[in-house]
Amino acid sequence: MESFTNTIKQLLAGLRGLWQEMSLNRKVLAVSLVALSLCIIGIAWVSMTRVDYEPLYTQLSDKDAGAIVAKLEEEGTPYRLEDNGGTILVPTEVKYNTRLKLAEQNLPQGESGFELFRTSTNFGETQTDKKVKYLEALQGELARTIQRLDKVKAAKVNLALPEKSLFSDQEEPAKASVVINTEPGQSLSPQEVQAVTNLVANSVERLKPENVVIVDQYGTLLSDALPSSSMAASSQLQMQLALKKEYEKEKQIAIQTMLDKTLGVDNAVVRVNAEINFNDREERTETYGHNPDGPFVRSEEVIKESGTSPAANAAPGTDSNIPQYTETGTSTGSYDKSQTSRNYEIDKTETVTRYAPGEVKYDYLTISVLVNNAATQNLKLGSSEADKINTIRNIVATASGLRENRENENVDLAENISVAFLDFQPLPEPENETPSPVETFMKNGWMPWALAGLALLACVAVFLSRRGRSPLPQVETGQPISGFEAVADDELSLEKLIDRNMTPSDRENQKIKEEIDRLVQSNPENAAQVLKSWLLEG
Repeated sequence: MESFTNTIKQLLAGLRGLWQEMSLNRKVLAVSLVALSLCIIGIAWVSMTRVDYEPLYTQLSDKDAGAIVAKLEEEGTPYRLEDNGGTILVPTEVKYNTRLKLAEQNLPQGESGFELFRTSTNFGETQTDKKVKYLEALQGELARTIQRLDKVKAAKVNLALPEKSLFSDQEEPAKASVVINTEPGQSLSPQEVQAVTNLVANSVERLKPENVVIVDQYGTLLSDALPSSSMAASSQLQMQLALKKEYEKEKQIAIQTMLDKTLGVDNAVVRVNAEINFNDREERTETYGHNPDGPFVRSEEVIKESGTSPAANAAPGTDSNIPQYTETGTSTGSYDKSQTSRNYEIDKTETVTRYAPGEVKYDYLTISVLVNNAATQNLKLGSSEADKINTIRNIVATASGLRENRENENVDLAENISVAFLDFQPLPEPENETPSPVETFMKNGWMPWALAGLALLACVAVFLSRRGRSPLPQVETGQPISGFEAVADDELSLEKLIDRNMTPSDRENQKIKEEIDRLVQSNPENAAQVLKSWLLEG
């Protein structure tokens, strides 16, 4: 132990002697080197020992925050509190493990739900107490369900369930109010508000959607923004416009890509305008005909009669007309009669044609094409400009689906497709915005470390260059001293440091004073004679 102490004392004595032999400039460089080394070591130590904290839970109630903090202290897990205790932060490496442990303890509980009924019933609990507990549990379950939405951070549901009445006309309707706290930068759309309204209304007995009020954390009444019939019509119109633009874009891309392959990129401009029929309509056609040779018999009636009749030559009178007095040998006649009525079914053909919404009206489909003149000079599109226009028009018509002489359409390619040749203006060349290497270096996150390393290397180089040499510069050799050696060996006095803060007039006076001092030291006799003369002259 004593030898170790002596070694330390000798080391300190050697450092003290070395310090005393060093010039002021060397002392400044050594102190800067030590300070820089300590800063780098401190930054590295802080970076290695720093513990990153991440939120474990946010927006906690006081009850849940207290229970979680008690569990963390019991487990010995470090934590921090923010947002007045509503946010609990824990180290990153134990975040998810801590969540699993707290989930086993049913933490955080949030709004109480139907787990209130899992506990044993308190002695003396009345029916009213059970109704209040059921109301609280139902509110908690609805709040939990709403909080599962991506845009919802927290929710609170309040229900007003009046007692049932014997008379339906005197019964009060159920009502509900919902307070929603959305995520930062998020807002509920009218469709999402309608979904929350239907969720609450269908979860509570005798609750109608119009009796549900929804408010956000800013006090905005969201339930008033529910889509009405007019808004539904507007939404349908927007959908139809979107489909129209999508169809036009699809046709435009098909034509543009084909012209770019032929004429070159940026040598043609294509625009498409289409009209789409969104009417849902149906047509019925009935055709009647008759084929007499066909087997289609609608109805048939057959009448047959048969019998006997008296002889035609019987003499008039009683004897011939009364049977009991009929004479023997007189003859009688017989007859057969048949009648057929047949009705044939008329042939009927019924045709039903349904037109789906979204049918394109090719009569009103128009396409405009602008072509750069310079791009068509070396292409064999035709001998004249009219031939070139006709060639491009046929190509565009095929790509867009336009065709003349189609049934129930009146398409004229010359009217539906417009082609023009123009001289395109050259595009301005973009400025070179490539960042310089210096800007790229300054934007890097490791720039401070690189600068610190360079400074450390410079200090080490200065220190090693003068190690083992005399602290005083060898001026007698006549060899000039430059570089780091000149910086290290240059004597820096306190007067020079103070002189840097002097004004020009003070610096001039200081030079005069130094010159006088130099003359006095070099030739004191002449200086004394000068002083005597000044004194005699008053």
